[in-house]
This record gives sequence, structure tokens and C-alpha cells, in this order.
Amino acid sequence: MTTTTKTQSVSKVLSRQGFVVEANPIEGIHLRATVEFEDGTIGLVWAIEDTMRVLLLNDSEKATVGSKLKPLHRQVAIDCGEHLLGQTVDSLARPLDAKTKATAGQALPVFNLAPSFYERAVVDAQLETSVSLVDTLFPIVKGQRIAVLGDAKSGKTTFLSQAAIHQAQNDCIIIYVVIAKAKHSVEKLKYRLYQSGALKNTVIVVADSFDALPLSFLAPYTGCTIGEWFWHTGRDVVVIYDDLSNHAKIYRELSLLLRTNPGREGYPGNMFYTHSSLLERAGKFKKSGFSQTVLAAGTTPNGDITGYFPTNLISMTDGQIVFDLETMRKGIKPAVNIGLSVSRVGGRSQEPEIQELSARVMEVLAGYRQASSFARFGSQLSEVAAKQLKLGAKLYELFAQAPDQAFSLAEQRVMLETIFLTNDIDSLNVGWLKSVIHDVVKYDLKTTSDYKALAKELIKSNPVVK
Repeated sequence: MTTTTKTQSVSKVLSRQGFVVEANPIEGIHLRATVEFEDGTIGLVWAIEDTMRVLLLNDSEKATVGSKLKPLHRQVAIDCGEHLLGQTVDSLARPLDAKTKATAGQALPVFNLAPSFYERAVVDAQLETSVSLVDTLFPIVKGQRIAVLGDAKSGKTTFLSQAAIHQAQNDCIIIYVVIAKAKHSVEKLKYRLYQSGALKNTVIVVADSFDALPLSFLAPYTGCTIGEWFWHTGRDVVVIYDDLSNHAKIYRELSLLLRTNPGREGYPGNMFYTHSSLLERAGKFKKSGFSQTVLAAGTTPNGDITGYFPTNLISMTDGQIVFDLETMRKGIKPAVNIGLSVSRVGGRSQEPEIQELSARVMEVLAGYRQASSFARFGSQLSEVAAKQLKLGAKLYELFAQAPDQAFSLAEQRVMLETIFLTNDIDSLNVGWLKSVIHDVVKYDLKTTSDYKALAKELIKSNPVVK
């Protein structure tokens, strides 16, 4: 015998527990639709069974038992448009700055579908981050999805902000989604973007640690939707999620409160789909050539990338850049673990000469790590190992980069050519090289001969280190 639940166009609250409301089902209502309560409170329809479960998106004490609610929108949607640039907004794209008035734009569904296969083009253009180590060894491609993993305080956010600033200064739209971070971290990020002039091309979506769980859950989807509006209107977009491990914890807590059957480590069974459907919304359009790139940060406690969440994130992205506290303790910044990091599609964005240069750098750094392990025990090194040790030390000195330093791809290549063409590597002054490179690389370098000729001129001008 099948029990039929009576539906209606207006419903009443049957029970409430925190931000979870149970009500009678509304006729024709869909999952992820929005409803409005008598006092104007907005709710998100999460589940429809014998009763309808609604998640409150506003902090309201008036949505009590017996109060009425009615359908609002078929899907939860936000207003997108140019007016969002330079603003900090919440998970419903409402301005958080008290001086800024909400402006209507084009309403787009938050839970949008990813572009279909036939709409996509092969991603093959490099996205500059201005961080030499990443651009050389693990290049990011426009339209790529890449994970940025590492322990807390290992330099992930610093790298993400460097990449965001560099791209925003080159007229790319940045959507920076901050999930469950302290307010002072958000203010610090805003100040850096403002000081660099990048804020005018940036939208910051904030779900801080004090926001309700449903709002925090919506944050990355809102950021992605805002990015899609700019992407569809003919702009290159970079969306940064900082970070998705916090989002996974929020979703786990939300699911447990909703009495969803838990899976591995308490996460819900659809945890993989929740993030993969979000990351799939990156790519490059075949018709216009514009792209949406995703940098998805994730925390790896104690540097363990084999846990449930890191392996999930790695399996749904096109590579990972791993930051390592042990590397940082050696004085290497950015503290990228070269052995664990990889960009699976990055090579296709580099010219053959750059690929060859990158392979040589990787080979030298591998030899440097091996030689340094022998040198620690006072072993006598061969001539080749000693040379690799010196050359590797110079490369690490070159790759050491402060947060306010930025180098273009051409500048990076000239500096690498200078190091490899120097016969007396001990005498090379890398600090001087980095200080003058902006002034030197001003004309158009086209061929390998151009780069090598400029590198040789720098070697002649090099103030010898004594």
C-alpha cells in the first residue's frame, strides 16, 4: 500500500531544530528551490520525503512552528554582473560593506551544470602566476583545475594571493572564495589586493567561521556562478577556493545534523560528487576561447596527502602543487615539495625550449637533493656531485621569492639561462640578477638566441660574489 502525501501551494512549519525546518511538502516544489517565510526569511529546500526539509539562509527567530512559507524561486539564484567587481560579498552575493548598496544584475542559478563536452576546447595556454618555481616546473594552464595542498601555515594562501594579484593586474577576473577563515585573514587579503591595484578586477566571496552552515556550504558554488557570468560574457576568469577542506568539514557537519548516513571518516556518501561537480565547471570554450581556471586549496594535516579528502581532491583535478612544512624549515620559500607536485596538462602550454629547460632544472634539483644528503655525513663528493650541489643551491636561491616579488615568464627564462650559461657558478650573484631583471627584460625576446644573448650580457655585467 502506497501512502500519498497531500501537497499544497502554501505550507506550514511542523518543527524546527536550529537552522533545519520541517514543513509540509509544497505542490510542484523542487530540490534546491528557495522558499520564503512570513517574515521574509529565505530557505533552501534540501530534501523532500514525507515532509520537506528546509535550511534557513537567514538568522531568524520568527520561523517557528505554525508559521507559513511559500515558494520563491525554482532554484537558489544570485544576481551577477559588473557591479560585483571590487566588492566583498556573502554566499548570496549580497555586499558585506555597509556603504555599498545591493545592485540588481542577471539572476543565475547557483547549482549550475558544467559545460558539455562539445562546448569545450583543449586547454593549452599557460596561466602565469609570477612565482618562478611553479611557472617553470609545474605550469598551470588556463582552464585547468589544480589542487593546492599543504599543511596549515605552509604558504598556500600566499601563493594563491600572488597568482591572483598577477592575473588581476593582467586584466583577468579573479573570484576569491574564502571559506571558514578568520575575519582578520579576509581583511589582510583585501588589503593586499587593494595595495596592488588588483581589487578592481576581483570579487571576494566570504563565508566566515561565524556564518550559518547552509550559507558556508553555498559559498564555493556562488563564487563559481559569479565567475561563470564573466566567463560567458567574454573574460578569462580564475576562481580560487580557500579552502575546500573547510568546505568538506562544513558539509560533513551539515549532513550529520540532517541525519544523513555517514560514509568514510564521517563524510556523506556523495562527498566526491559534491566537489567534482563544482570543479567540472572549469574549462575553456571552443567558440570564444575564454577560460575559467580553478585553484582549489586543501589542508593536509601533518603533510599527509594520502588522507580521504586530499586523495579525493587529487583524483578530480589535473595536478597538484604540494606545500611542505619540512621544505619551509629548510629555508626554501615558496615551500613547494618538488617530488609530490605535478601539473598533468601543464607541459602542453610550454614551448619545446622551455620544456627542455624545465627538465634540466628538475634533473639538477634531484641531483642537488641526493648530493646534499651525502654532504651531511661529510662524504667526499665527486666533481659532478659538487657541481650539482653548487648549481642546485643557486637555483633554489633564484626560486626563493618574497610575496611581493613577481617575475614574468620571459624574466624567469632569462634568469635560468643566465645560471646555466655561467661557467664559474660560485661567482654568480643571484640577488643582483633578480634585482635588475625587470629593467633588463623590456624588449621583445623571440628566439632562443635572443634569450641566450641577453643572458651572456648579464654574465658579463655580473658583480662577482666574493
